[in-house]
Amino acid sequence: MRSLLRSQRGSVAFATVIALVPLIGVVALGAEAGSWYVTRQHAQNAADSAAYSGALRLSCIMVGAACDTYSVDYRGKEFAAQNGFCNSSPNDATGYPGRTCPTSLPTRISRAVQIDIGDYNGTTFTTPPAGTGNAVRARVSQQQPAYLAAVLGLTTVDIPAQAIAVVQQPTKACVLALGPDSGALKLAGNLSNNGTGCALMSDTSVQLASTPTFTGSGWAVYGVNGCTPSSSCSNVGVPYNYFMTYANNPLSKLDTASFNSRTGNTNMPCTLQADGWKHCAPNSAGTGAYGSFTVQNGDKYVLDPGTYVFYKANIKVTGGQLKGAGVTLVLLGDSQLTINGGTVDLSAPATNTFSSDLNGVLIDDQAPSKTSNKVTINGGGLVSLGGAIYFPNVDVSWAGTTASTNTTCSQVIAKTLDMSGGGYLSTEGCAPATIVYTQVVALVQ
Repeated sequence: MRSLLRSQRGSVAFATVIALVPLIGVVALGAEAGSWYVTRQHAQNAADSAAYSGALRLSCIMVGAACDTYSVDYRGKEFAAQNGFCNSSPNDATGYPGRTCPTSLPTRISRAVQIDIGDYNGTTFTTPPAGTGNAVRARVSQQQPAYLAAVLGLTTVDIPAQAIAVVQQPTKACVLALGPDSGALKLAGNLSNNGTGCALMSDTSVQLASTPTFTGSGWAVYGVNGCTPSSSCSNVGVPYNYFMTYANNPLSKLDTASFNSRTGNTNMPCTLQADGWKHCAPNSAGTGAYGSFTVQNGDKYVLDPGTYVFYKANIKVTGGQLKGAGVTLVLLGDSQLTINGGTVDLSAPATNTFSSDLNGVLIDDQAPSKTSNKVTINGGGLVSLGGAIYFPNVDVSWAGTTASTNTTCSQVIAKTLDMSGGGYLSTEGCAPATIVYTQVVALVQ
């Protein structure tokens, strides 16, 4: 009987071992699959970082800002490398800052990183893009041999990850200070903005010389490279973000317009008519340009509808009255603009028959970057400027009170902008092609 029992115990032990073999195999396969999951998470982190970094660089290209020299591809692969993923075939030995890629990989293991620029419409990523594209896709993968999984017929395992980051334009801005000077947007002198509410944006940093106030809702203050002094930056009373991506410059196409080469110095013809006003004629149909023009106490001028091209002109309004509906002023060469008194009531045309690039533009000042070209707009009298006002190369001082009696649209794009007093600003009713949009980068996949 004892020997029989011993024999049965041995049989049970043997049967138990046999039964454990598949269980051990399943556990081992589970452990291998778990390692795939961990690798997949690391690859996804690398893809997310790469897509986001590449899209930040793309946002700079899209707005034509002063970007660094590195490409979208480099910025994407730089952040993938910081997460340990670099191309291994061919080997990417680029010395990316913070690189953590191993100098060599185990036999039969390879890694790949691919960065693409494309268009994303909410569901589909298309490459090559139309134009510059609005999104960056990062594909990160690791290929490795199957070990225990080989019993299932697998010889290699591909572990992929993908991320898509999109440059979005969520907010309209009525002010854009382009820079590259730091503190390109300066809010000072008891600023008290009024209008329909919009964002004030600096493509560099924001400088506060006093605490601004805003009438109504919808206002915001944004910058790219911070704000000074830090003690005041959180007290603006409206939403703020001083570390945004660059905003778009919708009027940059005017910087290379063919009519920028026009020159001349003829007097603008202004004829006294029965209404008691001197009516001035546009000159866009010609090839030359007008010289200086002054409006002072007692003067009453009307700019008839059309485009007025000035070259090396000093345009001054110190008194009197100047009005015009459906007009655009193009300032070329070493021109100056000063509004410091009087009544000014000017508005841009929705459609400019001279150049569609000027649709909705009231002033296009292409004067070169010289301190003598500083623009002064001081609403000491009644100043109403309707439309987009563009000063890409010069410093603008916007003081006093401006109003809107001719349009709801009043927006400013300048190299630097120093605002004080009570300026009227709004994007309502502006030509769509002139509106500035802030940009944010978002991971969407």
